[in-house]
Amino acid sequence: MKIRTRLAILKGDPGATPFLAVFFLLLVFFLLSSSFVQVSAIKIELPTPTAPAPSYSAEKLVVTIDKDNKFYFNDQEMDLKTLIAQLGTISSKRQANAVILRADKSVSHQVVSEVLSLANSLSLNVYFAMAAAPSGEVGLEKD
Repeated sequence: MKIRTRLAILKGDPGATPFLAVFFLLLVFFLLSSSFVQVSAIKIELPTPTAPAPSYSAEKLVVTIDKDNKFYFNDQEMDLKTLIAQLGTISSKRQANAVILRADKSVSHQVVSEVLSLANSLSLNVYFAMAAAPSGEVGLEKD
């Protein structure tokens, strides 16, 4: 006994609407899941932390000190006097109250302490940028 169906084979072009719908859904998915963090182009080697980093939010006020003791404020090179003027202007306008300090690990403590004292005199909070700690090695190093 043969079973016959009443279904007919459709002939013609498939519609473009389902293809476009899937394409735009994938486009929206990849746009929303991508990262929009801007990475600085100044090459420095960050020190690794010895404790977990605190969570905080701050506007983009980044002071960078490279291994040659050159100062950068938001990726623009400047000397210490200009940096003092820039931070003074920003703190007087109260646009932000926090500064992220990115210093190469070979930079001397004296240079970093100058920036810290400057920020302290302007009542700015300072956060240090550090490289991510290797997994399982958070804490003080043992000899």
